[in-house]
Amino acid sequence: MTPLLLGGEMPHWSDHAPARGALLRELAATAHGHVLVVGPHEPELVEAIPARQVTVLVRGVPDADALAARWADRAGVQVCCGSLEKLAAVPAYDTVVALDGLDRTGSTETADLPWAAGVAQLLAVLRPGGRLLLSLANPAGLHRLYAGAVAPGDAEWSGYPAADPTRPAGLEPLRAHLRSAGLDVLRDWSAYPSPQSPAVLVNEDALTEPDLHGYLTSALRRAGLPDGPLLADPRPLAADLLRQRLAAALAPAWIVAAAYPGHHPSPLPDGLLTDGHLVRTSAGWTLSTASGPIPAGACLHDALLAAARTGDQPEFRTLLTTWQSGPHATVPADALLLTPDGDLHPIPSPSPSSSRPAGEGAAMGEMSALRCFAVALQNEGLAHLWPADGAAELLAAMSGHPRTPPPATRITPSTLRELTASHDRLAAQLAEARSQLTWYEQRTATLQSDLARAYKIITVLKATTGGRAATAVLGGVRRGKRLATAALRRLR
Repeated sequence: MTPLLLGGEMPHWSDHAPARGALLRELAATAHGHVLVVGPHEPELVEAIPARQVTVLVRGVPDADALAARWADRAGVQVCCGSLEKLAAVPAYDTVVALDGLDRTGSTETADLPWAAGVAQLLAVLRPGGRLLLSLANPAGLHRLYAGAVAPGDAEWSGYPAADPTRPAGLEPLRAHLRSAGLDVLRDWSAYPSPQSPAVLVNEDALTEPDLHGYLTSALRRAGLPDGPLLADPRPLAADLLRQRLAAALAPAWIVAAAYPGHHPSPLPDGLLTDGHLVRTSAGWTLSTASGPIPAGACLHDALLAAARTGDQPEFRTLLTTWQSGPHATVPADALLLTPDGDLHPIPSPSPSSSRPAGEGAAMGEMSALRCFAVALQNEGLAHLWPADGAAELLAAMSGHPRTPPPATRITPSTLRELTASHDRLAAQLAEARSQLTWYEQRTATLQSDLARAYKIITVLKATTGGRAATAVLGGVRRGKRLATAALRRLR
């Protein structure tokens, strides 16, 4: 297969970090008919599209050549190379997939295309009744609030996204723009923790549902960290955003499924997570992997942290004991829901059950869960209350189940805040070690001085008449002892 060059292609450019992940592949699998994929997407995402005809548009010639070689034997796939504005404005596609957004659809060979013009180009190639899957990164998203300062990369030659006046400044302006273009917004999702590889896709109704705050807090905590250097772990703030109803406004990205009016038989879920699809039913919010509704409650991880911050030791011990004495002792605290009546419910997951195993493996699993929480105590502003070493063992003792832990693994700090805390902790330990070394050196010097003084006194005493007599007597006794020992040896 030979890529079709449209114009504006970049002969020596390749886009890194494409749109990827299991959730985006699930969205791509909803495409039908003749599908156009715009921008850098992982090959597995394109291969998840069930349509027989798929056209892929990328701007770098090396990327186009690699994709063409990968799909050389796959019928119905066409790889095009060039900028988006060079695409023929002919309504030839039933579904347009742009899950990487529009920021990487232009090239250095053409002028920067405003965001609104790029969307207009996508809609121009969409057939009546067709569907659009579009992602929009949030320049003020949570992933950028905690992002470390880095030098601009080679890919950042275009203008700053927020400087484009046609770019929507939020989820509601994005919906309004698509509606004004004649589309029906079928579903929209807020993406966490990063735009290119989200692990949580949830719509605004679910994010503002109080009964889901515990579960979504757990989901956001288990979603991982955004890509790139970070000043601090953004997941604790994500939990606060849920409570303040700001999780949608400060999401790293928004993904919208919109379509021209027509019949759209395949419904889309309210949320896509690694735990399953989140759907609102008459019985409440349910997961596709669970048999019943999601119980209302708080994430056990946050409940423990709240008790630790307020110094409520009885509540902290009660929660810790309930966790470690029950059947979910090996389950991490961020994967458990604490209901108002005090019961613990594990998060439904497609992975095998995490209930307590038997024997030695149980102790190791429990200590692993406790060790994860001990690390969280250090990283979430409680290092001054908990020792850096032995926190997991202390938690086990407080829970009433003391045990010998397995060897601790070395944890590399992943954010600047953790690195600074580790630096301060090591500096304090080094200062204490130096203080002890100074004390030992001073003590040794004192002992040596006392010993030298004692030797001087002994020398002076030996020089006196009594000292000389005592020395002579002592010498005679020693000689007599040697003679007696020699005589005994001869007799034997």
